[in-house]
Amino acid sequence: MKRRSVDIPLAVAVTLLLMGGMVMVFSASSMIATFRFGSLTYFFQKQIIWGAISLFFMVLVSKIDYRFLKSGYWTLFLVLASILLLAGLFVLGRKVNGAIRWYNLGFMRFQPSEFAKLSLIIYASYYLATRERKLNDFKKGLLPIGIILGLCLVLIIAQPDLSSAMMILMIVGLMIFISPVPLKHLIAIVAGMIPVVIFFVSRSPYQWGRVKSWWIALYDPGQAAYQLKQSLIGIGRGGIWGQGLGQSKQKFLFLPDSHTDFIFSILGEEFGYIGVTVILVLFLIIFYRGMRIAARSQDRFGRYLAIGVTLNITLYAFINAGVVSALFPTTGLPMPFFSYGGSNLLFLSIAVGLLLNISRHASGDIAEQWANRKEKQQELSRIILTAE
Repeated sequence: MKRRSVDIPLAVAVTLLLMGGMVMVFSASSMIATFRFGSLTYFFQKQIIWGAISLFFMVLVSKIDYRFLKSGYWTLFLVLASILLLAGLFVLGRKVNGAIRWYNLGFMRFQPSEFAKLSLIIYASYYLATRERKLNDFKKGLLPIGIILGLCLVLIIAQPDLSSAMMILMIVGLMIFISPVPLKHLIAIVAGMIPVVIFFVSRSPYQWGRVKSWWIALYDPGQAAYQLKQSLIGIGRGGIWGQGLGQSKQKFLFLPDSHTDFIFSILGEEFGYIGVTVILVLFLIIFYRGMRIAARSQDRFGRYLAIGVTLNITLYAFINAGVVSALFPTTGLPMPFFSYGGSNLLFLSIAVGLLLNISRHASGDIAEQWANRKEKQQELSRIILTAE
């Protein structure tokens, strides 16, 4: 792509996060890979392969005009595919740790909630862009999108995966919030959702235990649950400058999920406050550039899509950072580009490709406008000179 056709700061930030994520997966997973599989690089090798595949799709998606998705047929296909994949889990899915969230395809595990999340962002972007004038009417505006969203969320909660369902609800909810929807409708929806969330959390001993453990940890970190306590120990050991790459002690099977949900704790232990700050700044750059791309987009669909994709990346990052430092209850959400896992990395990269695509078209439109303006000025100058 030409230099002027791509958002350079965004591309650089994502590339640095991808590279840093690969390094951290190798460091954080080395001990558990040796203990379970007898290979220091077992998880790292798989993540490298997924990184290459994800990078390919990122570049591919960035080159295909995103506006072909601005079609009712495509959005309907994505939503129906999401519903079928989510429902099919209860027949063909693989049960791991009491949850049915993955398809075992032999060479990989596929998590359909990741596909559903991106599909719902695309669907919400199309819906909000094409029905802005009808959003004042609850039945014709919010009700249809609410039914589709609710159906997908129920299937995700039933896995059970309450954390992913709440994140999807938060992302799509924020997209709806910035649309011209009457405030009273939003207040009514939020007021209705709060008791539903409380009901599901209280009915699940596992989820309720996470909330109670977090509440206790706020007042006395020493009484926190084992995993959270080990996470805080790792971050505390890191100090300002960190212990150095590969020097983490928590990854020696002290911290569960050290290469997945809690990899940010290993980052803090090995690179300290400075390293953590650099990573969070990179995510802030993605947030700023994503919102700037949304503001410069030449169509409503691209604007909503850029906002949804940006929130998808940055909300996950900052909530995960808050979880490992006990600011939020343990959620099981991955750190974008860092946590081990193929499905998450693949669909994140596709989302970034969409964001770069929107940026490329917005930049092209603006450049074309300036070129047309310059031609008109030159033509006007020739007319004036001829008249003189």
